[in-house]
Amino acid sequence: MKHLFIIAISLLSIACNTKNEDQKKLDFVEFDFHFDTESNEMPYNFSSYWDTFPTIVDRKAWEFAKIGNIKRMHEIWDTKESIEIGLTQEQRDSFGHYKAIDAIDYILNEAEEHQVVIINEAHQMPQHRIFTTRLLEGLKRRGFKHLGMEGYFNTPQADSIMQANGYPILDSGYSTQEPQFGNLIRTAFDMGFKIFGYESSGHANGKEREINQARNIESYLNRYPNEKILIHCGFDHVYEGDMPNNSMGWGKAIAGRLTEFTGVDPLTINQTIYSEKGNRDYENSYYQITDLERPSVFVNESAELFGQQRKEASLDLPPMGTFRYDIAVFHPRSKKYDRPQWMVYGDRKEVELSFVEENIECPCLVLAYKKGEKVGKAVPYDIQETDDKKVTLVLDKSDFEIVILNQKNIALKAEFN
Repeated sequence: MKHLFIIAISLLSIACNTKNEDQKKLDFVEFDFHFDTESNEMPYNFSSYWDTFPTIVDRKAWEFAKIGNIKRMHEIWDTKESIEIGLTQEQRDSFGHYKAIDAIDYILNEAEEHQVVIINEAHQMPQHRIFTTRLLEGLKRRGFKHLGMEGYFNTPQADSIMQANGYPILDSGYSTQEPQFGNLIRTAFDMGFKIFGYESSGHANGKEREINQARNIESYLNRYPNEKILIHCGFDHVYEGDMPNNSMGWGKAIAGRLTEFTGVDPLTINQTIYSEKGNRDYENSYYQITDLERPSVFVNESAELFGQQRKEASLDLPPMGTFRYDIAVFHPRSKKYDRPQWMVYGDRKEVELSFVEENIECPCLVLAYKKGEKVGKAVPYDIQETDDKKVTLVLDKSDFEIVILNQKNIALKAEFN
């Protein structure tokens, strides 16, 4: 019994020491900080600002996501999309024939036979950007060399800075200011992907934008005719075929136009349907009855994917036309909103920081910059807002510079090794 007691105490000591390794007390100093961007807008603002700011739902949800406030993002977005269908017993029984398997493994296997993979995101969901980031290593091994992004403006200035420094900057685009989008770019660049933007300019309407973007991708394919590319886009741009009832006046989305222009049949992956909402009543009805630990696709015994076709006979959605995608990803729900478990992958882990002894008023934004990237100009690796001078960041094994910024533009900085 004495030996068991000693072992128990030893294990408790190890556990406490392990926890303390992740609770860092840093040496902060005053710092003359400003965001180095050509835009007149602040790239990151406090929750209190956006709570009172009269703007469209999309923008507010995106802005809360940029500062890591997933809870408020969901609350805002739920007011925008809240219509879902109910399920009959027949539909429930049919869904029961499908089993969840690992989405990353399935997608990488399918990507072997495709030159172009197109994956979408909901712009308010950093979770979708992390999933694309997690695909990069496997796609690289399968010959993919290029990453095209809707939110990345491949201007000569932005591109030259990216090539020279190897990291995303605030002026690269609006969407790319969100830390997980920045990390997608950062990871792709570190892996040797060639990054390009395909955004349209000068279009008069949505149809012209879809056509222009597809033409830009076509032009890029012509430069690298035998090489594989990954396209990361938003929402409905991933659909193949004809959009329903001339939806949004597009006729066809980017994926459909690309096939029309080039003959290339892309592998299309949809992340936006089967993902969580803040209120479960607003989720897709099939997603409501899932409880997943990892990103998954649902397959039956005949190797057919659930949610593959959005056609009139589709069980998972009401009749909407012939537009379609190849693979539907079901994402796990966040176990907590403060730092969701889907942020932790690879060598990334939660790091608890406290600055309760520092003479600075909160609320504060805590920004983590990778050492070697220009503080204030680079897209931060992570951002979190705090009212109590305690914060949990999700960081990899790199060295970082941690900046604390309050609403009076007072800033502190510390090295994190």
